[in-house]
Amino acid sequence: MFLNVLAKNDRKHFLNLARFAMGLNGEDKAEEVQIFQSFVHECELHGYQAKTAEPEIEGSIQALTHLAVGHKRAVMIELCGIMLADSTICDNERAFMGRLASAFELEEYEVKKIERWVSAMNDMVAEGYQMVGA
Repeated sequence: MFLNVLAKNDRKHFLNLARFAMGLNGEDKAEEVQIFQSFVHECELHGYQAKTAEPEIEGSIQALTHLAVGHKRAVMIELCGIMLADSTICDNERAFMGRLASAFELEEYEVKKIERWVSAMNDMVAEGYQMVGA
């Protein structure tokens, strides 16, 4: 939804973080895979192989610290979306969000606000699908 604000190289770093985030709950759930594929499409990086080893993840985090604050929030919103694909954020995912918030110099209240917003949006989308019978 907001990934178009990122430069192409920043999109690769984002995809690394998104792919890493998928595994934080111990499994790649179908909902997460679907969201990740939508990220790849939105980033226009079909065929990109995300790098999820710790050195690459730390490098991706550091590479994105140069972003404008609004772009950092966009990254957090999208990552929160993949973490909430199963309707809950586990301890590992929460720790990762904290790590990113610290690196991005975002306040805890901002991260909570993002999480609430993404959760509400997910609820509204689900409600919309119910209304149209899909």
